[in-house]
Amino acid sequence: MASQQEISSGGRLDFERLRLSQSRFDGSGGVARSDALPSILGRVVTTEASIQVGRFCQVVPSLVLGAEREGGVGVFADLAAIPGSGMNPATVSVYLMGSFVPMTGDYLICRFVDHRWVAETTGGGTTHGGGGVSLPSCFCAVPPALRMTSADPKCNYGMFQSCSIQYGPPPPAMVALGFSGDVFTSPRSFDDPISKSSFFYYFFCRHNQFFLTRIYPTSPYGSPYRDAILYNWIVGGYGNTCDPFQLLMGMAYPGSDSTCSVSIIGG
Repeated sequence: MASQQEISSGGRLDFERLRLSQSRFDGSGGVARSDALPSILGRVVTTEASIQVGRFCQVVPSLVLGAEREGGVGVFADLAAIPGSGMNPATVSVYLMGSFVPMTGDYLICRFVDHRWVAETTGGGTTHGGGGVSLPSCFCAVPPALRMTSADPKCNYGMFQSCSIQYGPPPPAMVALGFSGDVFTSPRSFDDPISKSSFFYYFFCRHNQFFLTRIYPTSPYGSPYRDAILYNWIVGGYGNTCDPFQLLMGMAYPGSDSTCSVSIIGG
């Protein structure tokens, strides 16, 4: 949820965009289906059990706010949640197509095609062999689109959340930390209730081990900041295989809540 300060950080330009976005909705709060709005950003609100490629899901129209500068942090905001917007837009039915199944909370670019809203979901990256990404010093070919599932999103103060993990260019915060080339990250950020900062997940491999950590664009610990390893899996152990790619049995960092359970499978 974007705060008033975060919304204002983009200055007058963000409020001008909000005014334009308001004009794209009809008086009843629904999306105006016309050429005035060829595309929208939508946050998926359909429950994960009901999300399937080839079927419709529900999204909430959203905006990307924040100061537009190199390294600036973008902020997602539901249109209805923006203070002073006076808007209560209905959810929009969007037809899913492509090779990747999104999760609840993911953001999609939705386009208006032939009287229907459509979102195409795909995973990117350089692939080899069976269609996996070849990572340096990694024994497995990793699918470019992954699904991470946390058995208990409240575990360890909400450290592990269910989301998609995708292969692509590193976010600006990772570039500032010295990363180059495509990486596996979560396409959306999450709020850390302890530091009161936003983070996104970074997933990587060394030989037959996979690791999960967090990257903070800004935080009390540093800006940007790379967290310690939070969770790891060993391929060859029970439930963890390269083909099919699945990491079902892992371990949280020492001293963490041992009941935390996180799995990652090919999307």
